Amino acid sequence: MRVAQVLPVFYRDQLDFKGGGDRYAYQLARALRPYCDVTFFTFGPRYRESERDGLRHVVLPGGGGNPHNPTPRALAFAARGFDVVHAHQLRTTVTSLAAVLRRAVRKPLVVTDLGGGGKSLTFRLRLYRWIDRFVCISDFSKSLLPVAARSKAVVIKGGIELERFPYHAGTRARQVLQVSRVMPHKGMNDLIAALGDEVPIVIAGKIADDRYYRDLQKLAAGKQVRFLIDAADGAILAEYQRSAVTVAASVYRDMYGGRWPTSELLGLPLLESMSVGTPVVCTAVGGMPEFVVEGETGFVVPPNDPATLRERARQLLDDPARATRMGRNGHEHVRQYGFDQVARQVAAEYARLLD
Repeated sequence: MRVAQVLPVFYRDQLDFKGGGDRYAYQLARALRPYCDVTFFTFGPRYRESERDGLRHVVLPGGGGNPHNPTPRALAFAARGFDVVHAHQLRTTVTSLAAVLRRAVRKPLVVTDLGGGGKSLTFRLRLYRWIDRFVCISDFSKSLLPVAARSKAVVIKGGIELERFPYHAGTRARQVLQVSRVMPHKGMNDLIAALGDEVPIVIAGKIADDRYYRDLQKLAAGKQVRFLIDAADGAILAEYQRSAVTVAASVYRDMYGGRWPTSELLGLPLLESMSVGTPVVCTAVGGMPEFVVEGETGFVVPPNDPATLRERARQLLDDPARATRMGRNGHEHVRQYGFDQVARQVAAEYARLLD
């Protein structure tokens, strides 16, 4: 079974994953290798082929102003030679064109929405009707599909590179961590308001909104807040291992009044944190509550509510034995979301489409 995994993202040089969605597509492609012959496609200034981590990687020429919604100049993956095409992101020009071309050659197209993309004709022309299977990473993700498409959707929750985030039994610092891109709907301002005067906070991630980063720095002035920007994977892992609690403070309505009704389809840092053995506190936003067992692996709190966020985080900070117990529970809980398990289920969906 020949499978094309397509990530509609423009990389000028080498792969440099900006967020969890990009990394998800790449790691799924790698995990699928025992089940199918996989080629991973992205976009860049010119055509090139290479091998990375044992995975064939093809860069197709493309461009445009939005790197997360490139305009392709070649669509080699859409040809008959691939039994299945699996495109990541629903709202992209690449996925819209793939729906038309795969329909023309009568070959199946699978789509996983990871919350990115941009303007496309997918909804305007109802091209989602020509997508054969939607693989959704959460129940929340499935709920965002058009009603007519949900009958073709399957929910396969996860995944996470479990081997990259092993359980850590060491002593934890009295420190709170948030790992995410620095952008308004991540709610880092609420975390600073909740705990910045009391305990050290580490905010780790890439800057996706310069204004928000500047405003966070102002809010953090004089408080115990450290920004870890563009840190290497090893440094992020060390913060998970060091921290007593990981927080995901995302919101539907940000501090500027902007609305984000479709954010957090998964919440990957929660899975990473629990895998390491660090308990979590997340807001009831998107798919995040689906992955947290309330009172056993962490807590779920209302968004835009620093007081409740502070209360729940303090319960873990002030009771290390409870935090350790919940951390162990979280480590066991996330084993079901490893990429090996996800890939096995995804490959089974491919096989059903080809029967």
